[in-house]
Amino acid sequence: MALGWVVAGTIGQFLLAFMMFMLVVFAFSAVGNTHRISPFNSSVLDSAMYSVPASCIVSAIVVIVLYRMGAGKLAYLWYTAPLVLFSGYLVYIKLFVEPDSNL
Repeated sequence: MALGWVVAGTIGQFLLAFMMFMLVVFAFSAVGNTHRISPFNSSVLDSAMYSVPASCIVSAIVVIVLYRMGAGKLAYLWYTAPLVLFSGYLVYIKLFVEPDSNL
């Protein structure tokens, strides 16, 4: 692992955290306007508002720790963890949140 790529990836993860926060907020507001949301679904979507951006920060910290421990190039795969979590968020919305039939 090269220090330059770790620094660039970490900066990219912090920028991705801001972008993911905005995507989750806008997706939640769009779902709130067009779908019937149960209290459980609302709590799941509310928690995703903080957990998806936090996963970007956690993955950046994990890569920094792995770099300091002398890990190989496969440690860069930790940068994809927030994308997998965001994809799970979108799949959850698609599968478990029912559209509002009154619209």
